[in-house]
Amino acid sequence: MSTMCLKIQTSHFLIVLFFALLNLGLYMFPNYTNTSKTAPMTTLDRHSNTQCKTTASLQLDRHSNTTNRSCLYLSTSFTGRIGNQMFIYATMVGLARAQNRMPFINTGGDLLTIFPITNIRTDINTTGWSVIGESGYATFDSKFMNLPQRNLTLAGYLQSWRYFLHAQDEIRREFTFVPSIQKEADAVLASCRSQLQNHVIVGVHVRRGDFVLDHKQKFGYGVANASYFVKAFAKIRSLLPNQNITFLVASDNLTWCKDNIKDTSVTFLPERDRGIHFAILSSCDHVILTSGTFGWWIAWLANGISIYFEGYIKKDSPLEAGFTSRDYYPLGWIGLGN
Repeated sequence: MSTMCLKIQTSHFLIVLFFALLNLGLYMFPNYTNTSKTAPMTTLDRHSNTQCKTTASLQLDRHSNTTNRSCLYLSTSFTGRIGNQMFIYATMVGLARAQNRMPFINTGGDLLTIFPITNIRTDINTTGWSVIGESGYATFDSKFMNLPQRNLTLAGYLQSWRYFLHAQDEIRREFTFVPSIQKEADAVLASCRSQLQNHVIVGVHVRRGDFVLDHKQKFGYGVANASYFVKAFAKIRSLLPNQNITFLVASDNLTWCKDNIKDTSVTFLPERDRGIHFAILSSCDHVILTSGTFGWWIAWLANGISIYFEGYIKKDSPLEAGFTSRDYYPLGWIGLGN
């Protein structure tokens, strides 16, 4: 046999042997898969580095209060009106993101009428979960920054910007107005700007309503007088010299505003749905607020110069017991009194 034929036969034998071994391997290990690729994250896990359980497995252990699960959850429940609910929701998200937890709430409350918030889950039962409460409704509580390693429900008003400063970009996305509200607000502002070209527009929110009632006053709620607006307007003008400024005023008591806020640069917004006022004022260049959390969030979302009423919480009142000004008002906001 020639050398050439021997080489061909040897090559043929090696090829046959290779495929035989390959088939043997597939037969012995039929379920072998390549594990070098990372498995896709579940829907629950889109904001976290922790692999969370699927919805099916959550339903099996939804009553559990142990740490023996793929990730930990943080929930809460709403109390109060829009401004209060926004603080509760923002704090839940902020604390969860800081501690690698998944935030959720069972119901969207009043927020869903204004914002398309996303952290809503109706398939998880929090019965039996530990509840952790605050030491003051508007005082930063450091214990929230190191939560116990188990599923928890937050309780309280949770009114401090310090709980969610690190997650503010996400919070701003969550508090984007639904299209119908934003469209109407944009139309109002576009009309204002077309008539007031090259004007800086300052939103002014005047909260009076139930805060002027005797029992609210005794409890510690303060309201701004006409003198506050004189000071606030003057402060804005000093910060924006040589600027044409228009003050756009919205209130739950428009009659009082027209009788007491006297300035040639003021435009009063007609009474509208609260969501429309909210969207209009928070789209202004800067904001002057008085009392209440609704005005606080208008200023926070506007993200310009913010002037607040220092007398919102009265000194030596029952309401002052849970209030710390530096924890409630963000750095850079300017406080003025009556």
